[in-house]
Amino acid sequence: MEEIIDISVICPACQGLNGAGSFFCYSCGHYLAHEKECTSSETVLEEAAEAADQVAAARMIMQGGEEIILTDNPQFIQRSNFEGKLPQDALMSISRQHMLITRENGTYFVQDHGRDGTGSTNHTRVNNIDIHHKGRLALRDGDSIELARQPGATLIFRLS
Repeated sequence: MEEIIDISVICPACQGLNGAGSFFCYSCGHYLAHEKECTSSETVLEEAAEAADQVAAARMIMQGGEEIILTDNPQFIQRSNFEGKLPQDALMSISRQHMLITRENGTYFVQDHGRDGTGSTNHTRVNNIDIHHKGRLALRDGDSIELARQPGATLIFRLS
């Protein structure tokens, strides 16, 4: 008897199960397009250990000192990054894929993204300038990035 294997993608951010070929996690919105298809949680744990060994070139520092390490390219900064850190009403003002961070030739770029790539509902501000519908903006060490006009959702970009 032939064994049928259901190939699915397990989200590395929330461990949610997603269909093969999914671009985003159905649970948390994490970008999955560059994730390898996995059939077991053991594979996910091995890949997570490998990722932890990578040296991050940059990070986002949240209020309170927690860091978002920028190891993926591209990488979304999203609502799930702030769960448990903001009140629910503030949390819900942040989009599932609020902003996109990309890296090209050693330079990091930020783009106000939103669910469909046309911009987040409540915008992104870099150094107090709204970047909604302005395309990609190069980031510099020390830049302040505020999501959805929520002071508690302000990040500081740092190069390592």
